[in-house]
Amino acid sequence: MTHDFLETLTRRYHAYVDAFRAPDGTLPQMLQLKLVHTLGVVEDAKRIMAGEDWPEESRAIGEACALLHDAGRYSQLAEFGTFRDADSIDHAKRGVQVIGQERWLDGLPATERKRVLAAVALHSKKGVPASVATATAELTHLVRDADKLDIFRVMETAITDGSLERNPEIAWDLRVKGAPSPDVVAAISKGLPVSYAWIKNLSDFVLIQVGWLHGGMHFRTALGLAMERQVLEFREKFLKTLSDDPSVTVCCEAARAYLRERLLSN
Repeated sequence: MTHDFLETLTRRYHAYVDAFRAPDGTLPQMLQLKLVHTLGVVEDAKRIMAGEDWPEESRAIGEACALLHDAGRYSQLAEFGTFRDADSIDHAKRGVQVIGQERWLDGLPATERKRVLAAVALHSKKGVPASVATATAELTHLVRDADKLDIFRVMETAITDGSLERNPEIAWDLRVKGAPSPDVVAAISKGLPVSYAWIKNLSDFVLIQVGWLHGGMHFRTALGLAMERQVLEFREKFLKTLSDDPSVTVCCEAARAYLRERLLSN
């Protein structure tokens, strides 16, 4: 993929988003948050690729995958009024459909087109299947890590500026107070994936993000950025306002130990 192709793709993407604007030119608040998130994911993908010393010729397709990863979110919210896949549609699958309908990848070699579509389709899944080819897997991991890095920012901003309270949809309209669910704690303390079916309250929702720091991110550069941004410290402090359950400390300490091991190892 050339940088010229990426520039054209970016313009076409923004034109698509513009179709969801009100007559006064504004996007609904949740869609504006999604657009800002997408642009943040692109920037974090660029930081990861630089930190991992990706060849220059591989970076345009990495940016494209980041740009398109949430292409399905706009029509999802417009049709169903929610970003929660369990209550609507698989937004990654919808994204693949939108990309095809808009013909954004027409003109790309078939191999590159398939890699982009695979990265979009897999970015929200529990993991990347071992059967996925290496080049495609690396693009998918790039999107997944960059997505998580910006979701950290989104959550922190929502807590700090009060938008989480005003727009509980950001955290699935979950009950605010309450101890973490035992299944969530058990998984995160062991560095295992969390099933969204276990999420019962806001503590569980935030602990998912703690779990990303304990085996849920692929690139060392991404983990380094998370540590620099003190995402664990922010979540630990906030979680203790939601519950005094000691399992919060258990999960955060497990994530802290993992981060030290990954970032101090050669």
